[in-house]
Amino acid sequence: MKRTNRKRRTKRKPRGGKRPRANRAVKKSRKHRRVRRKKLRGASSRKAITDPRVARALGLMRREGVSASAAARREKMKLKTLRQRAGRYLYRSGPGKPWKARSEDQLSFSMTVLTSGGPTEVMVRNSRERKLLHRYEFALRMFRAGEDGAEAALKEFEGKRVGGHKLITDIKILIELEEAGRLDYEAFYTSVGARE
Repeated sequence: MKRTNRKRRTKRKPRGGKRPRANRAVKKSRKHRRVRRKKLRGASSRKAITDPRVARALGLMRREGVSASAAARREKMKLKTLRQRAGRYLYRSGPGKPWKARSEDQLSFSMTVLTSGGPTEVMVRNSRERKLLHRYEFALRMFRAGEDGAEAALKEFEGKRVGGHKLITDIKILIELEEAGRLDYEAFYTSVGARE
């Protein structure tokens, strides 16, 4: 019997080693997702230094119970801007409900802290430290005004730190700074961060 040479049918490989369209589409979508994630990370890192008006507005909402729109007006900014810059630290329970400030936040602000060398700009990274600094500022004003109980108020901050700097409670150091004119500063928030 004669053997017949039958050609085996083989699947043709795509030229140039190109993958089928379906696989390329999956690869493209994954790459697109990766790019989107990178963009989101970049956006969050840009919020590292925040407009000081945002901190003051959130503080007003927490301390005085004012609305977000009223707090924004008092800080001379739009409600939309406040919402964008405060991010997840402003929330509401449902559509049409009033905006509320969370009890704490992790927003970073450039603030002035009193050190042994005088006022120094530091990065304060959460609302807990900002609140501590404001309370210390109040005790410092009591001391400068010569009010009763100022020394006791300052002792409450002994050993406490803000932005990595130890708060000064030693009366002798404070008197030296006062005599050198290093306590004559008002704004604890420095003007860092984007404006409208």
